[in-house]
Amino acid sequence: MVSYGKFKRQNFKGGALLRGYIPYKRIVKPLRLPRLSVEIGFGNGEFLVSLAKRHPERYFLGIELSGISVEKLLKRLREEGLRNVFCVRLDAYWAFYLLLSDEAVEAIYLNYPDPWFKKRHHRRRLTRPENLYLFARRLKTGGEILLRTDDRPFLEYTLESAGEVAAFEVSWEVLSPASPLTKYEAKWMAQGKTLYAARLRKVRPPKEIPHPQIEEVSAVFPVTVKDLSRLSELSGKTLRPREDLVLKIFRLWEHGEDRLIEVLLSEAGYLQRFMIFARRVPGGWRLDVSGFSEVLRTRGLKEALEFLARELNP
Repeated sequence: MVSYGKFKRQNFKGGALLRGYIPYKRIVKPLRLPRLSVEIGFGNGEFLVSLAKRHPERYFLGIELSGISVEKLLKRLREEGLRNVFCVRLDAYWAFYLLLSDEAVEAIYLNYPDPWFKKRHHRRRLTRPENLYLFARRLKTGGEILLRTDDRPFLEYTLESAGEVAAFEVSWEVLSPASPLTKYEAKWMAQGKTLYAARLRKVRPPKEIPHPQIEEVSAVFPVTVKDLSRLSELSGKTLRPREDLVLKIFRLWEHGEDRLIEVLLSEAGYLQRFMIFARRVPGGWRLDVSGFSEVLRTRGLKEALEFLARELNP
């Protein structure tokens, strides 16, 4: 097994690393973790911790959007002394896109993901085709996606998506009381719920499917403008440097000659909320990301800042 110290040296650029938590904006990518399994949406962390304790020779990555869930898992890791589990607070698609390389994952666990019942919300489903395409890319050949759900329409949607990706050998079953069940599953089954388990085993490379993409770059800031006289006019406005790149300008603060601008950037669906700091310099103003903000440096971020500069000084 790769030691925690070696993981830190290989993947982390600098600063204090909270044990088990991956500050994905500041690490060397992709992650280099052998024998890696991933759980998407780990909730209270019980399943992930159980796997890690049963398989100390393997590494596990938990992906979760809930800050409370992340805190609970980190507490469990400290209490259990586990060093083969890491987690990241990030959308699953972007976690796979940014952090992992092709053929790097042995298994992906999806335990009762939100089925997003309403038709207008289907685009949020975890097993939509572009997600399964990326998951298949990152899976080793022979690796598996293991899904459990209590929603039959969601199961059927997943099987349809898997058919579009054309990378998997698919099987599914209705769970029975004799199946290995968690305490929650046993409780749900006792209440009369029908539970389903699906296995998507990668047997070939996926068929190419259009999917969101962003590009990290080394240099983004700063940019310089001659004046900020139009800045107040842009407050509350939405700028569109290109079709899939949107910069929303919120509030503006002034302190002497300094300016602070709160913005939201959407790049191919990847969201970043941060502050732009404007300071007077000889010949104009310099725009840079505030020292209180942390961003993923992407080409879209660079384009957005340059577009804002042109809007200020047309």
